Amino acid sequence: GKPVSIMLLKKGRDATVTVCHSRTENLFDITKHSDVLIVAVGKAFFIKPEHVKEETVVVDVGINFADGKIVGDVDPEVEKIARLTPVPGGVGRITTTLLMEHVVRSAEMRTYGRNQISF
Repeated sequence: GKPVSIMLLKKGRDATVTVCHSRTENLFDITKHSDVLIVAVGKAFFIKPEHVKEETVVVDVGINFADGKIVGDVDPEVEKIARLTPVPGGVGRITTTLLMEHVVRSAEMRTYGRNQISF
């Protein structure tokens, strides 16, 4: 949560960021009023439809196993009222893409020098 919150708070982003954990008081009051939720609790189906308002963007980072399947931290029923990333096949693809981008940038910096590469 901390790296994402720092990224969202950078100058010019105009985001109000609230970082919560599974024992945050009034957690579901907070989630119910959020426009964007990034969920990484480590508990299958922790976030339910009643915890989210309509049209919320929900990014499910969780990877759990339930009944022999990979599932997220967000109940799939949330998708009926909100915008939900899939598990599996959502955030993992982005993670892999960004990892490869960073590997290529690192190799370029080692080869051509740090000041020769534009980001």
